[in-house]
Amino acid sequence: MPYQNFNKSKDKFPWLGQVVITNPEGKKVQRRKQCRTKKEALLWEAEERVRLRAEVIQIEKTPMVSLLEWATAYLKYAEEKFVKSTFEEKRYAFKLLFQHPGVDPLQPAAELTPKSILDHLQNQSKIRSGNGANKDRKNLRAAWQWGIFYIGLPKDNPFHSVQRFAEVRNERAVPTMDDFWKVFNAAEDGQDRLMLFSLLHTGARRDELFRLRWKDVDFNEKRIRLYTRKNEIGEWKSAWLPLSNDLEGMLKEHQKITGLLRFVFLNKNESDDPQQWTPYLYRQHWLKKLCTKAGVKQFGFHGVRHLFASILAANNRPLVEIQQMLRHGSITTTARYIHTLESGNRDVLSVLPSLENREMKKENALKAH
Repeated sequence: MPYQNFNKSKDKFPWLGQVVITNPEGKKVQRRKQCRTKKEALLWEAEERVRLRAEVIQIEKTPMVSLLEWATAYLKYAEEKFVKSTFEEKRYAFKLLFQHPGVDPLQPAAELTPKSILDHLQNQSKIRSGNGANKDRKNLRAAWQWGIFYIGLPKDNPFHSVQRFAEVRNERAVPTMDDFWKVFNAAEDGQDRLMLFSLLHTGARRDELFRLRWKDVDFNEKRIRLYTRKNEIGEWKSAWLPLSNDLEGMLKEHQKITGLLRFVFLNKNESDDPQQWTPYLYRQHWLKKLCTKAGVKQFGFHGVRHLFASILAANNRPLVEIQQMLRHGSITTTARYIHTLESGNRDVLSVLPSLENREMKKENALKAH
């Protein structure tokens, strides 16, 4: 446990972390580190204990890692490997596990039983939902598998023994084309309209648009490149998509505003100074407010992605083309991205709604009244 530093450097480093273990020959091995805070010292001790055991005790043969050491080592790996939202989800799963009365973070990980896990997850299913409990189960199970390979956890994963909980699946709201155009018209800002139209003409996910940079927009080849890390190993993958004429024109106009600022879409933060503008991270209530303003049933970013796919399917585009436009690794699982898109797939853009068609439909509606 950390203790207060009484050395000359105590003003700068008021805490000392200390780890002491005994090697197979019975000799004590000790490590110390000066730290600025007690929390920093605790985290260092957890990481150093894992490292030291692996170095002098052959940890794969002596699974004495504590739950806290396991969590600390895995989260350090996860923070570098996954996007921030995924990392926070995993950290939250550990936090809830350690808050359960039947789980002591300092106990050896090998002593964690399926029964204590079941009690914890059952409690979460009641407090939150079956969906939430299953999400924690998935993250903790993956963390244990990582621990088997890297820090010598027992090969029998106790999270495998706990069955999934019943979930309540809410049907994802997919807008109609009429509702989409109502929301599009309700958006007064040009960038907001461009973001909506980009969703409709690329099927992009929210975070893919938020990280879109101008170097990923190729006007010469009429294509746009989207990046994601949504895969099992957290690897960045990219895919080039064809650029429709309407979207190309809107992007060229928007380039006059943010073209020198690296990212295509920027939060102006209520400032006229471009140096104060920052890339978007969430925009949680943006579409919700626009739907309310337009008087339509609420839908989100992913709802537009489903609309994009349904338009292609309704116009009898080959399934393999839809798979490529959505950047899915397989037709059946839709779980992985592909790297390239054949130029022939530009034909699929012909079935997407254009700005001209929207205006003609609007005029016909006015004439009818």
